[in-house]
Amino acid sequence: MAYPTFLIRALLAPLALTLLLTGCASRAADQQQGYSHLYEQGLRTQQGASPVSDQALQRFIDLYSPIDADYIEAHLDDVYAPDLYFNDTLATIYDRETLKAHMLKTAERLDYMNLDVQQTWRDGEDVFLRWIMETHFSIMGSEREARTIGISQLRFDDQGRVIFHQDFWDSSQGLDQHLPILGTVTRWLREHP
Repeated sequence: MAYPTFLIRALLAPLALTLLLTGCASRAADQQQGYSHLYEQGLRTQQGASPVSDQALQRFIDLYSPIDADYIEAHLDDVYAPDLYFNDTLATIYDRETLKAHMLKTAERLDYMNLDVQQTWRDGEDVFLRWIMETHFSIMGSEREARTIGISQLRFDDQGRVIFHQDFWDSSQGLDQHLPILGTVTRWLREHP
């Protein structure tokens, strides 16, 4: 069955708008290389120190529990190194100043966000956190709440600052499903594999 052009455009326009509004900080060349390539490149270039102190890990957790613009301004430089690899599935970032802008924008857009760390484990230079993220936000005057699960893979430098941060979570389960039109499409696709 062929779909009318206006229907296809009506469905794709909100998706394009959503991608623009997320403010992805990826480089154009990065997008051509692909998500998994960037992850593997980050693993090769950001070698961490081992072992990581409990204090360094707690500084990271405190930054996200809950997320707060004033706390980000005061403490992000203590948590993240100037040069880094960061991917939260919404943006790929390579320096602390761009990360700070991304996190401040995130804090501004959300009414509330908290990362509740359920489990941590260490494997050589890598630290993994299994977490539940709770967010509260408004879309077109309607308040929404979302809970999602995920894992963060971290590496720290010898000063206890994060140099590698890769999040593994499904944004379509946590956030996208709440967006007008895109949420409807996401839910429909999930129900009709």
